[in-house]
Amino acid sequence: MVVLKHLYHARGSDGNDYEVHVYVEPARRSNAWIERLDRVCLADGGALRVLGRRHYQVVATGVTLEASDPDAV
Repeated sequence: MVVLKHLYHARGSDGNDYEVHVYVEPARRSNAWIERLDRVCLADGGALRVLGRRHYQVVATGVTLEASDPDAV
């Protein structure tokens, strides 16, 4: 079961605002819950390439994004 863990707002190099969604797959191991990063994508499911902490690129268009949250992936 994959769940939405985080939602970050980001500004694109094209001047538009985007939502970056981070999905994880939770699992139970040895009396503890762990999470495996499943995917980072746009709100509409569009593929993102993670360039670095808080920086992404939309695969389909090449637009680069910067998340405003300092804790963003």
